[in-house]
Amino acid sequence: MNISQTERHAYGKTAVVICRDEYALGRKAAAVVGDVMRRLLATQDVIRMTLAAGESQITFLDALALEEGIDWSRVICFSIDDFHHIGISDHFTCGHQVKKQLWSKVRPGQVHRVDADASDPQAEAARFEKIIRNAGPMDVLCQGIGTSGHLALNEPFDADFEDPAWVRVVKLADQSKRQLKDDPNFKALGYIPDHGITMTIPAILSSRHIFTLVPLALKRPILTRLFALSQPTTILPASILSHVDGTLFVDRNSCPAALLNGMTDLPATAR
Repeated sequence: MNISQTERHAYGKTAVVICRDEYALGRKAAAVVGDVMRRLLATQDVIRMTLAAGESQITFLDALALEEGIDWSRVICFSIDDFHHIGISDHFTCGHQVKKQLWSKVRPGQVHRVDADASDPQAEAARFEKIIRNAGPMDVLCQGIGTSGHLALNEPFDADFEDPAWVRVVKLADQSKRQLKDDPNFKALGYIPDHGITMTIPAILSSRHIFTLVPLALKRPILTRLFALSQPTTILPASILSHVDGTLFVDRNSCPAALLNGMTDLPATAR
């Protein structure tokens, strides 16, 4: 699907596409991601794809499941992160959400998830990192941005743009826990675990095609803060996207007011 010039803006090196609402965002992002997948599958035996969960991904995952002409049997899928808490029900994990909305419908050739109930989280992080590294280069990444400014579960002040590890056990920021506790996918759990297992920033940015999907009004404050920065900082890990070729989909509810008022580039020093 082509993106018109009236829809396209910029956050440094990342293109920004403004959609009408979360449903239009889901359809448009799925069409763009689907086109990329079809092109890659025309020239590669398999493609490797990383996917996120959470409220911001709901309409996208539903729409991607409806995209036609994708040979999912040649797609190897990975979870970008998950909670870690011994005894947690699988029903309230990030992997379960993606399975319910997408994987159970399209049947990928392989699916690799974090074990949220692993008895040894460090061993689980090492296991998952080994799978990722052995799989080969990542082709497509689809992720969100948290209200704390995290990418995956790489939280403010705890992220490392040059992390030598590709998967880590992390402590969730209080802001992230508040957001996720209200997420319709996890709300019935009644709590959010203190820790998670996540791909690190270098693992995320190793993908050839990076798509970030951020609808909904609760994301406008963090996007406004991000777009005001002139350089990436681990205070807001998602700011690294200003130095990355990729596409950021927002809707009119999440979009900073400056963009809606006609600003076409943010900020000049981050290009």
